[in-house]
Amino acid sequence: MMITVLLLGAFVSVGSIEKGDAIVTAQMELLKLSFFCDDPLYRSKRNRVIETITELKGVTSFSEKSVMALDDALKNKAVKLAKPINRGDCIALISQAQEVVEGLYGTAEQ
Repeated sequence: MMITVLLLGAFVSVGSIEKGDAIVTAQMELLKLSFFCDDPLYRSKRNRVIETITELKGVTSFSEKSVMALDDALKNKAVKLAKPINRGDCIALISQAQEVVEGLYGTAEQ
């Protein structure tokens, strides 16, 4: 957690809205996969997106309302994935999406 805060701190000092939005967008894609895969960590991931938005305040066009709107849409079955997923692939898909998020944090420190 402390590393994440440090990385975001470095990011905010150098960042742009496009970079902040890229991180939040990747986290929201991870959130969608987590929901559709019945990931028991869905709520933690949702809260993490909200924390990221708070940490990137002014460096992202997303808000907590964006996350809560996605959360409501997922629960009301108003959102679908671009491609159907095979439930057996959920662990790999979530892992890949997590790597994308972590990769974006890595670019934030450069």
